[in-house]
Parts: sequence; structure tokens; C-alpha cells
Amino acid sequence: MTYAAGAQSQRYQIERSPNEQPLFAVVVMFSLFIWFGIIVSIIGLIYVAFLGVFFFVAHMVFVGHIRGSGVKLTPDQFPELYDVVVNMSVEMGMDPPEAYIIQSGGALNALATRFLSSNMIVLYSDLLEACGDNSGARDMIIAHELGHLRCGHLRWRLLTLPGLMIPFLGSALSRAREYTCDRFGLAGAGNVNDAMRGLTILAAGPVYGARVSMEAFARQREDVNTGFMTLAEWLSTHPPLSKRIAALHPPLMQLGHESARGSLRALGILVAVFVLIVGGTTALVGVMGVMSNFTEQLASSVTTDAIQPVDPTEATQRVQADFKRLSAFIEEQWGITGLWPESMEQIRETWVVVQPDEELPIDPFDGFDYGYMLEGTTYWIWSSGPDGDSGTDDDIAYEGPAPR
Repeated sequence: MTYAAGAQSQRYQIERSPNEQPLFAVVVMFSLFIWFGIIVSIIGLIYVAFLGVFFFVAHMVFVGHIRGSGVKLTPDQFPELYDVVVNMSVEMGMDPPEAYIIQSGGALNALATRFLSSNMIVLYSDLLEACGDNSGARDMIIAHELGHLRCGHLRWRLLTLPGLMIPFLGSALSRAREYTCDRFGLAGAGNVNDAMRGLTILAAGPVYGARVSMEAFARQREDVNTGFMTLAEWLSTHPPLSKRIAALHPPLMQLGHESARGSLRALGILVAVFVLIVGGTTALVGVMGVMSNFTEQLASSVTTDAIQPVDPTEATQRVQADFKRLSAFIEEQWGITGLWPESMEQIRETWVVVQPDEELPIDPFDGFDYGYMLEGTTYWIWSSGPDGDSGTDDDIAYEGPAPR
């Protein structure tokens, strides 16, 4: 049998979820802005190219697995399911996509995907088995996935990718699209009971899903009407199944009536987190600024006290006097032993013990200890001189005598 897409039937003239198209416009706007920033940055463009190649190859491998290991629906391969997919596609006004059945290890799921110009839907065998004889529940799942293709949800993925990655925004668009496709699922199931049953099977499995009370499940929405649970929903790509079921059947919306409590609390949490982050960052910057100013003032004070410009003549006279004090101390403490101290640190340690009330002389030119070096049987003491740098031509040196 040959099938060709025609005009969309009245049955599938579905009105989209109210938030879907406004959210899509916002995603496109942010995506264009981000893409512009990436394009003007050569490094960003290189990273995007590498990521694009990686994701393309990963998706290619996935599609290759589906086409090679899944069972493709054809007129002679599960013809009853093939006819369902093709008839629904034609009624939706589009060309039938490739359709595959694949074993999923117990997962109850189905998906729509696209590779290059080819549309595909994948039906997990465990989900089809879970639907059993309920063809309406099965058709709800198939029509839902076809709805993604009919609404173009898989188009412009590269363009909208940056916007879809923005927290809350991308997931909000995804949830709106799920609500839209549930409406296609309702049309495909033919009646609201089978459509809701298709979702309860996703929630509770093949045995318990058929026994779920729709009213009790709809009231369960109140369990997620809290601040943190609302945040969890805002970050999820799919709405809670209890909400999806209630959305399919308006009378259920009155059960467990949802107030704005959860949304208001979620917004309060976000505001509190924002205030904590901004306030904490501001406080940290302030503390770092105070510490920086304190450090600069301390360094300035030390520098000013240590290397404040001095009169070269007076400083030279002070150096000569200090040399006499230091050499006298060294010869008094170490002259008898026949071994001079090895470092200025050793001199300082002895000075503190012997003369605790007097400060060890320091170089007036740089504000630090005088230089000291033991060379053979004599020692050297030196000042950095007027330029404040040790080891230059203007250093002032003193050579001590050989030990007695």
C-alpha cells in the first residue's frame, strides 16, 4: 500500500500548549545572542566546532544502533503497527517517519529523533508489551511521538541549542512541548480514558498502571506544590505525570486544586539564593578590599620607616658607629674561641640573650640587617650604601680582624 501526506485532518488540528511558542521565541532570541558572542570569539568557535563534531558522531552512533539492531516497521514486519504509524502520519499531514521497535531492558519509553533529513520514532518493546490489549493507550504513545515531528520540535536544534542549555528556560520549553504532544496523544488514542491510561502505564508499569485511580493520581499534584519540588519541576524537561494526566481531562484539574503556593515559595528560594550569593560576594570583596588596604598601608608604613630617604653623610657616620658596636660585640663574644660567627642570624640570637634591652643595629640605608660574611679567618660586615642595594659599588664594608 502506498501512503502520501495530505492535508491535516480535523482530528489532528491540535492547538499547542499556550506557553510553547512564546518560550520558543525567547529561546531563539537568547540563542542568537549567544551564537553572536561565540562567532566573534575565535576560540569559542573552535570549541563549538569540536563539540558539534562530538555530538554529531555520538548521535550518528545512536542512530546506527537503532537502524542496525532495532526492528523496522514495514508492511511485512509488524504490519498492524506499521499501519498505525503511517495512518496517523498521513492524517497529521506529514510523510510517515521511519519507525523501529527495540528492546530496552525494562525501560518504558518511546522517543522521536532526527538524523540529517530523516525523521524517526523509536518504540521500546517493553512499553508496547505493557500496553497489552489496550490499543488506545498504545496509540496515545505513538501519536505523542509523531506530534513532536509534526510540530517541528526537532528542527533548528543547532540554532536553538545555546538557549536550550540556559537553566529553567530550556526545560520550560521542553515541558510545554510535552503538553502539546500529549494533546496529539489524546487525539491518537481516540478517548480520554485510554490516553490517560497510556500515561499511568508510564508511571506504574503494565500491571499496576492499569489499576491506577485517575482521581487519586491527579490529587497527587499537591505533593509537588512546595518550593523545592516546584524548583525540581522547573529544572525538569518533562512535567510530572500527575499533572500531565490532569491536563488531559479538565475535571481532574479541580481535584487537589493547585494554588500558587509552590511557585511563590520557589521564587522566594531563588531570590534568597541570589541575595546570599550577591551579598556574600559583595561582603567577600569588601573584606578583601579592607585587607588589601590594610596590607598596603602596613607595607607603606614599613617601607616608609625602613627606607625613608636619609642624609647620606649622617647615615654613613651611623654605619661606621654601628660597625664599631658590632665588631666589638663579635670580638667580645667569639674572639676567645678563635672562631667567628657564621651568619648574622647567629649574631642576632646571641645579641638578644646578652643585650636584651638593646636593638641589634640595622642598616640605615635599606632598613634591614647589615650584611655579614665569614671568609677564612676573618669576617666582613657591609652596608648597602646610599642606593639601598647590596652588592653595588657604593656598598660600605668593614673587615674584622683575625681571631686571637
